[in-house]
Amino acid sequence: MNQGGGFIVPGEAPQTTIDFNEACIVLRPSIDNVAVCKMDLKAGVRIILKNDDILIKNLISKGQRFAINKIMKGETVVQYGYPFGISAGIKKGELIHSGNIRPIQDDLEGNFITEPPKTIYDERYLTKTFKGYKRANGQVGTRCYYLIVPTSQCASQIAVQTASLAQEKYNISVSYPNIDGFVAIPNTEGCGCASGLQINRFLRILNNFITHPNVGGVLIIDLGCEQTNYTALFSYVKNDSTSLVVPTDWLTIQEVGGTQKTIEKALNIIGQRLPEINNASRCECPIQHLLIGTECGASDSFSGITANPVIGNAVDKVIYGKGSAILSEVPEMIGAEKILMRRMRNHEIVLKFKKMMRWYRALAEKLNVDMSDNLVPENIKGGLVNSCIKSIGAIAKGGTTAIEDVVHYGERISKRGLNIMQGPGNDIESVTGIVASSANIICFSTGKGTVTGTAIVPAIKISSTTELFQKMPDDIDFDAGGLLSTLRSLSDFGDALLDLIISVASGKKTKSEINGQRQFQVWTAGKLSL
Repeated sequence: MNQGGGFIVPGEAPQTTIDFNEACIVLRPSIDNVAVCKMDLKAGVRIILKNDDILIKNLISKGQRFAINKIMKGETVVQYGYPFGISAGIKKGELIHSGNIRPIQDDLEGNFITEPPKTIYDERYLTKTFKGYKRANGQVGTRCYYLIVPTSQCASQIAVQTASLAQEKYNISVSYPNIDGFVAIPNTEGCGCASGLQINRFLRILNNFITHPNVGGVLIIDLGCEQTNYTALFSYVKNDSTSLVVPTDWLTIQEVGGTQKTIEKALNIIGQRLPEINNASRCECPIQHLLIGTECGASDSFSGITANPVIGNAVDKVIYGKGSAILSEVPEMIGAEKILMRRMRNHEIVLKFKKMMRWYRALAEKLNVDMSDNLVPENIKGGLVNSCIKSIGAIAKGGTTAIEDVVHYGERISKRGLNIMQGPGNDIESVTGIVASSANIICFSTGKGTVTGTAIVPAIKISSTTELFQKMPDDIDFDAGGLLSTLRSLSDFGDALLDLIISVASGKKTKSEINGQRQFQVWTAGKLSL
């Protein structure tokens, strides 16, 4: 098969020689049988690797994969230490493409539990601390926001106006330095829909934002007649075992007398609450109070090679310090289910995971949506030849430790360590759920460049390439692309990202915060987001 430039002519002299480490990268050298190109390689180039060399058989573009040894027909094709395809017979130095591998059989049958990785706490990380806000219920925040919560689309614009006017009226940077700002979370939910899953999911998200440790004070605004009005939401909040531990007030627009009277009363309430909220101050807290949410958006072929593994390495180290993390984006797990199940703590978690995956697949079938649409032509062109290799790169954000639990969208995390949250591929919907699940830091990888943030939690943007970091310096916080061009190890980059996480958790502003990127969008029940 002629793929991008064709095979070299037998006996033709190589055009040039290049050092292996300069030209390509292998993620698990002792296990992988493919490498990823750091640059375009022409047919005939000879790659020098210690006492061996590899003759490149056809044009291989940057980001694409090639075999570093002969892979016999029927053998597995391996990257990250995991198989992502079955060889149709691939020569050493040959491009890996959809024509010379076939998918691994995809099923959810069997137990799949081997011996999950042992969580080994490490004194190097147990002693690390950050400066956070301790709350009365034992939770720790990385920010202290005054949150204005509209309970429906009908109250959303008033909430936005109130937050903007409060920012103008109260000079918090001078008078209330322990408050990070005023944030509203406008939405399109709360009414005009059937009761049941959609309303319950929305109430869960609102409740978990209201009680989030990054929130120092809350003003809730409802219209009055929506399904998620005071009666519905207050009942939900009241039954929450964590209860409210910060000043919380409520206004009903229809009772107060309309838009202007509601805004005026809201500003007066806020002004009275600010001194009390400002009494909170940062103090030293062990990193066991960090809960890292992981996300990838606008990915490229190097996201799973640099940015995601770097996030995963930092996540491991947070967990070695008794911290926790969340891995989500169910469509990004298609083809990697068996890899994840083998890391799960027990059979009960495996069953919860299978139920989650089957639910998502059933919804896709009901809506006549092909889950493989998550793999777009740009992905394939860039070297992601099937959904399995894309998913293996995506789940690298979750590191290597045992998976302790699987939770619903926006459900609060209760088990220390790595958790999976049932969430969509849509960035903003996904991150909103992750924040509701109690994440207080987001590590967000990107290859093409994305500017979005989150409403109340700092999002650290990690670029997959140095080119992107240099192209969007006002939006990217950390360059993982250096992993391709330096001799520093993955662990070195993980340490550097952990240092940044601690700085951000202690108050350092991320680029998305500086740019005012504070997105909030609930994953509407019945919608399939790839």
